[in-house]
Amino acid sequence: MNSDNTDSIFRLHSWWINLLSVILGIAAAYFMTIQSLKVELAAKAEGAVVGTLDKRLASIEVLLKEGTVSKEQFFRFSSDVEARLIRIEDYLVEYSGENLGKH
Repeated sequence: MNSDNTDSIFRLHSWWINLLSVILGIAAAYFMTIQSLKVELAAKAEGAVVGTLDKRLASIEVLLKEGTVSKEQFFRFSSDVEARLIRIEDYLVEYSGENLGKH
């Protein structure tokens, strides 16, 4: 009789352990998916910013070759580009893949 009681308790505990394992597996998969999406979105955003900046730099090169930009306009533009690059760098350092889980 004691062995039947032990078997039923063991079955009950194993059922709870299995349920807990399934729940933890689902939670881990969910959080890994969210983390992966964050990393992919950050990479796409970085690519879009760099692409836009590249187009703007190409257009300023054309203006420089045509001689339609004054030194003051070029200096202002280069200062703006430098400020944007610093902001992008700060953003990437703050939200890099290493730090995504820490926020």
